[in-house]
Amino acid sequence: MTQHLRQSQFVLTWGPGSILEGPDGPRLIPAPDIGLFYQNTGRTPERFEISDRRMSEGLLNGARIFRLPSNAELGIVQSQPLYRTRPFPEWKICHNTGNHTHNGQSNFSVLFPGNKCPLCNAYGEAVRFVRACPAGHLDDVDWIDVVHGKRICSGSTGTPWLIWTGGGGSLAQINIECPWCGVKVSLGWAYQQTWSCSGRHPEREALNARPHRPGCSRTARMILRQASNLRIPEIRTLFTIPPRHTRLHNLLQLSPIYHAIVANPPGSSNQLRAMLNNLQTQGLISQVIVSEILQHPWNEIQQAIQDVLSPVTPHYSDLLLEEFHAFIDASIKGIPPVTGPRPSSPVLIEVNPRMVKKISGPRGTSFRIVPVQRLRTVIVQQGYRREVDTRNPAQIVDVSFADPSNPSQKWYPGVEFFGEGIFIMLDHNDGWQNSALKGDDAERWFKTFEGGAQTSYPGHIFRDRSHRDELHPAFIWWHTLSHLLIRAISGEAGYPSASIRERVYLEVQNNTRVRGGILLYAVQPGSEGTMGGLMALAPHFKKILYRALDMLENCSGDPLCIENAFSPGHYCGAACYGCLFLSETSCEHRNMWLDRRILMDNLP
Repeated sequence: MTQHLRQSQFVLTWGPGSILEGPDGPRLIPAPDIGLFYQNTGRTPERFEISDRRMSEGLLNGARIFRLPSNAELGIVQSQPLYRTRPFPEWKICHNTGNHTHNGQSNFSVLFPGNKCPLCNAYGEAVRFVRACPAGHLDDVDWIDVVHGKRICSGSTGTPWLIWTGGGGSLAQINIECPWCGVKVSLGWAYQQTWSCSGRHPEREALNARPHRPGCSRTARMILRQASNLRIPEIRTLFTIPPRHTRLHNLLQLSPIYHAIVANPPGSSNQLRAMLNNLQTQGLISQVIVSEILQHPWNEIQQAIQDVLSPVTPHYSDLLLEEFHAFIDASIKGIPPVTGPRPSSPVLIEVNPRMVKKISGPRGTSFRIVPVQRLRTVIVQQGYRREVDTRNPAQIVDVSFADPSNPSQKWYPGVEFFGEGIFIMLDHNDGWQNSALKGDDAERWFKTFEGGAQTSYPGHIFRDRSHRDELHPAFIWWHTLSHLLIRAISGEAGYPSASIRERVYLEVQNNTRVRGGILLYAVQPGSEGTMGGLMALAPHFKKILYRALDMLENCSGDPLCIENAFSPGHYCGAACYGCLFLSETSCEHRNMWLDRRILMDNLP
């Protein structure tokens, strides 16, 4: 039996170390070199590379990105598994109670490791509980230890198994009992305890290998295997922007071509042709790629090579500022610039400045509404966290793997999306705000931003832990407005809010000048992306803005919601599911850094 996953699901939701509920029970997804690129398949990550130097060199320290292939792409029937998984957890429960008897006791379920019940030989179903620790380790619950603790039971021989009785509305009604010594514990009690951690990473074990349990100094907690906090993916998203913004740039960024250009930059079309033919002879690129590159004029190729070789900043905050500046410039000059010739290679981002609209808010603030006709995003899963202990912050577990043919080369799973969007910024003074936001709430946020209180927040909740711009009141203002606009678009235009994503930008100069903006976008796999439904809302955006600000005034959670003033150490001010919170597919910040009071005190 197979369980089908989309490329985006593998990156955004699942991935190595996650538990997938399959048709025949839960399965754990191993690392790609074990589950996908194993020996004798002929598959290598190079065949499915997503080229993006800003992501690879800026955020991944030179690691490369691969995408999950499809069965159709590889010529494999849909019913045949492409990615191997392993059964997990190992412990099962057999509820065939009528066939269970032991030492005069009957009518009980059996908890056991393996596949078949040791009493009735029937197949069991996987137990719902596993154990995990904040360091990212995951393993079966040691049920024998849960029941016996430090006590020694000499009656059990052969395959260990336990008696499972009770049930109902709470875990406390379930009892687990040793059939040999009779010691019994409540599952509700066990669920509240901390347990020793085995230090196991099952996704890194070969499918036929015995579990590797090196131990761990941290304590583990029992948790439901389907709990959302058992595995939270760490995602990074970047947009394709100038100067590397055409299909030609993407081809030249493919690792074999890029490294050949770095080693010996071609000085003519003939030199480039010889270089590409040599790579094709070695089997590193296809003839289709060679032909596609060489069909462009040499002067365009020469400029693209120069663009590709330009340095990439290694800081996420700087990469975001590059995007922000690119959209601001595009609102005036366009992408590609309307004053220059259009490249012969298809562009991966397109903005027509003639389509820009300017609207004013109820207090006279002028906004610049910039439709983005075409947009390319690259999304990479860098790791995951197991948030199983509220008292101990979780560590990020890296999900990269080493290339089997080149152990020094690391790979991360990613996905490439195409779509459209709307960029919004203030129009006056090119978006710069020289005066601070008003109100006590804005002052509290700003003191947290510039003071020592910001260090009390865990670093992983920020896009760039060295800047922590999310605490700035201007960021709160833009992020709150973004959520209201998404809700208004859903209500006014019928566009599903879960399909709209956001990117909030902020630029701060010396804590005195600040400007921000937001990009609302919709993307999907494929070369064409969406059909222009979001971009078509630009002419009607004044109505959408006013509708969003009307929604600001009321919340079904009031007066409790509006009275929730921000204080240092908290992640939100006045915000809840009744007014601002969105689905996880929309909010890049997991519904943190929101405050209605900031926007109400500073209406545009």
